[in-house]
Amino acid sequence: MPSSKPRTAKLAFKPPAEGTQAGVQNLNDTAYATIKDDIISCALQPGEEISEGLLVARYGMSKAPIRSAMTRLRQEGLIQSRGRQGNAVSPVTLRDIQEIFQLRLVLDVTAVRLAAGKVDAARLRALNEAAHTTYPEGDRAGQAAYLRANREFHRYVAECTGNQRLVTLVVGLMEQHERIVHLGLAMQRREHEFHHFHDDLVAALIEGDGERAAELTEQALRGSQKKVLEALTDSPAQISLGPVDLEP
Repeated sequence: MPSSKPRTAKLAFKPPAEGTQAGVQNLNDTAYATIKDDIISCALQPGEEISEGLLVARYGMSKAPIRSAMTRLRQEGLIQSRGRQGNAVSPVTLRDIQEIFQLRLVLDVTAVRLAAGKVDAARLRALNEAAHTTYPEGDRAGQAAYLRANREFHRYVAECTGNQRLVTLVVGLMEQHERIVHLGLAMQRREHEFHHFHDDLVAALIEGDGERAAELTEQALRGSQKKVLEALTDSPAQISLGPVDLEP
């Protein structure tokens, strides 16, 4: 497993006016979003020990927003409390992978069925085009940009259902999926195996063919699950290799 020694690079940002409620909330949100992004991208690796002091030094922020961010991330399961031993980035287990794909097979398939015929064709095509971006092998920034574009594609599809709760669930699962991809595929230099374009799905959604869209989504998710498991079980990353039923 790569070294978990924390980086000391600091963010360059202009803090909002101090002493205002809006300013405090902005700092809290900035700390939360930045740390969460580093956990998802595995810049903060699964199992890596972290503390309030280390994160203050890493991001150049004060204790209050870092403490607020850590509380929110613990609630989301991205940080684990280890009692007197402090805190650590939550590890990834095979059961995590199973549960994420089980839920995506329900929620993503439901979302495309409901969104079919309700999408704006031009916007959907533009989001799909953004997800076609290529990058050199081993380019972690490029990989992250591709995964964000893929997330935004799925976010928009979910938004077209008109069900905000479904949007929240779909986006949350996409973030967890991204973390798995960053963890396993980048380490194995197999990220290009995971480039999945949505051209056929776009056509089905625009044409209002919900059943075809659902079929394509299920096929893509099952293929993705297989590739993720192959990559992670061969990876030195911190995952639990206990037995698990991989069928949703």
